[in-house]
Amino acid sequence: MANALQQKLQDLRSRVGTGPVGKFLSWWWEELRLAMPESWQQKLQHATRRVAVSEDAGQLEIGVDENRRLQSLASLPLSQDAALQRQQVEDLRIENDLTEAPVFLLLDADKVLARDVTLPAAAEQNLAQVLTFEMDRQTPFKASAVYFDWEVLERGGSGGQLRLKLFVVPRGEVDAAQKTLAGRGLLAAGVDIREDTRTLGLNLLPAEKRHRVVNSKSRLNWALGGAAAVLLVLVMALSLGLRGHQVNELEEAIAEVRGEAMEVDRIRTQIEGASEAAGFLALRRSESPLAVELLADITRFLPDDTYLDRLVIGRTSVQMQGKSTNAQQLIELVNESPYLSAAAFRGSTRLDARSGLEIFEINAQIATGGGDGSGS
Repeated sequence: MANALQQKLQDLRSRVGTGPVGKFLSWWWEELRLAMPESWQQKLQHATRRVAVSEDAGQLEIGVDENRRLQSLASLPLSQDAALQRQQVEDLRIENDLTEAPVFLLLDADKVLARDVTLPAAAEQNLAQVLTFEMDRQTPFKASAVYFDWEVLERGGSGGQLRLKLFVVPRGEVDAAQKTLAGRGLLAAGVDIREDTRTLGLNLLPAEKRHRVVNSKSRLNWALGGAAAVLLVLVMALSLGLRGHQVNELEEAIAEVRGEAMEVDRIRTQIEGASEAAGFLALRRSESPLAVELLADITRFLPDDTYLDRLVIGRTSVQMQGKSTNAQQLIELVNESPYLSAAAFRGSTRLDARSGLEIFEINAQIATGGGDGSGS
């Protein structure tokens, strides 16, 4: 039951790792890794190292497999006493901080049978079982006589088929090599294939035969990586929140300016309409100042620290609403205008919390005949 579950997990990892989700996660993890401090990067990279062991011409080659790159550490003659070599191997692993690193037996590519296999896409759901069933058709061996693994090359090809490369090695060769390694204190967690100075990242050893290694440093580093990922997500969420807040403020400012622009446009429309009625204006001018004259005079007497949000010019009165640092002085300034009189606040002034200015609303009467001596 446990073996079947492990095989299911292996199939799932294979599908996810070679699919769009796996490619995205690989890209995302690489970007996250590059964003980490260099010391963190080294720790994470250090945690993925493997002890790489192979037999070559009577020699036991021991090295480090780090991100599929091989680095040689030592070469020990297999003719030497196994008990003595066990101590040498242990010392070597301690010196290179590899005591918790998993051991992988490396096979040369020319010792492994590799076949391109094409299967229906539906076979990926239970790929290990399908390949076990197909083994004697695809290779000269029965499934019970070999260890195997695969690499997915293409999904959804012609006719929606699944194309993969199958790697097969006789069990006898691997079992004999494992026995040799075990006598020297090297318990294999997997079997990979070597091509020059790189490995393929496979594991031909079935799940039930893999020696499990608990790497406390790896767990700590993965925890640090997870914490960094969470922090990155929080920073991104905070950034998006701040941007949303800025957008809302900008929209409010635009709405306020739009309202002011519409008010100015309304005033301009009034002025344009008044200019078209020249005869009416001539009559009105004898009775009261023109709107243009009122605007010019209001612009003149208003201080620089005062601006209007709203200006309504009626037939007999003017309403001004705005903000100022000293609203109390405005009554006197309005009454000094030759066109306005009887200025008074409409309600009490109040402080605008956002700008720190006083909000005011003033009503004033238009002085009859006020434009006669100074309007033009």
